[in-house]
Amino acid sequence: MGMKVLLRHSGMSLYYAGCKHWVGDLDSAMDLGEVERAVELSREEAFTDLEILVSYGEPDCELVLPLRPKKAADHDITPAAD
Repeated sequence: MGMKVLLRHSGMSLYYAGCKHWVGDLDSAMDLGEVERAVELSREEAFTDLEILVSYGEPDCELVLPLRPKKAADHDITPAAD
């Protein structure tokens, strides 16, 4: 089995399976293929309390990346006065 990139709800340990559907089984989860796609999807859908799970098929070989809420873009920040 190759690498899988999944979205997991950190509080409920459920995996994203598509169309705002969540499952408890890692094998039934949607493989997003790339970390960038997982980040994009989480922001497009405004999901909260998520982490990205990069799985290599072995429980000992997983990478968990917590997702933080999107910060305001640079152009939305008011510069400090001199």
